[in-house]
Amino acid sequence: MATKAPMKPAKKVEVISMPVKDMDEEKKWRAEADLRTLKEAREIESNRSRMAAAKRCADEQMKALSKIKTMRK
Repeated sequence: MATKAPMKPAKKVEVISMPVKDMDEEKKWRAEADLRTLKEAREIESNRSRMAAAKRCADEQMKALSKIKTMRK
């Protein structure tokens, strides 16, 4: 039975703190981006052809993932 090589210790990472003002701007930017995403999702849901294409794409990806899952068994 093969033995695994020991894991390397994690690299030390310097933590940089963000000023509160920048954090507030980041939260605002994220909220605006989320809003754009939600608006686009509604547009897609109301467009039959786009929704059908998205579902086909999801089905293809699920099939590909199921093949990987069965390979691991």
